[in-house]
Amino acid sequence: MLKNLIFLFCVLCGGLSTAWAQADTTSEIQDQSDASSSQVTNLVATVKEKTRVLLNWRLPKNGNREFVSVERSAGGKDFEMVALLKQPETGDWYEWVDDSPAKGRNAYRIKHAGKTGVEQYSLIASTMVAGDISFKFYPNPVDNILIVRTEDPIDLQVLDGNGQLRLSQSRIQGLQTINVTSLEKGIYLLRCTNRVTGTVTQERLLKN
Repeated sequence: MLKNLIFLFCVLCGGLSTAWAQADTTSEIQDQSDASSSQVTNLVATVKEKTRVLLNWRLPKNGNREFVSVERSAGGKDFEMVALLKQPETGDWYEWVDDSPAKGRNAYRIKHAGKTGVEQYSLIASTMVAGDISFKFYPNPVDNILIVRTEDPIDLQVLDGNGQLRLSQSRIQGLQTINVTSLEKGIYLLRCTNRVTGTVTQERLLKN
């Protein structure tokens, strides 16, 4: 009688252990499924107008849609954040334009918090930007502040339709901002003189 009771007790304990093991396995699989479904997908980088890069990506419906950050690596160097974006509550596809990519190869990835709050990354999308983009300015049209990015030191002039000098700044280098609130609405000529090469670049600037 005692042997039979011991046998039944062992069978019951073994069954419970198996059930607990199955429950743990199911939970682990579910967690992995949630992490997988929260990843950013379909990240695509496309060069536009030779000097701008358009990024498109898709977020899962069950993911954290508060904010995503766009990270860029130029020339195979470390990634750095170039944009922090608040995502709309609706829709699956999103986009962002990099107005000032580096010359050569640019690699991008999207970072966001998944459903569990853990930071996750998209697959990396790369593209090549050709040509000399050592001088860039944006936005265009501009409202109040013009952003200028240049690798070499430059002299910058803004001329109106009559050829009159309206704004001028010398030895601009790196990332700089220029206040253009004094300009009336209209079309202007932006003239850039590279102080290293002597190259003169002229671009049309629209003032809102």
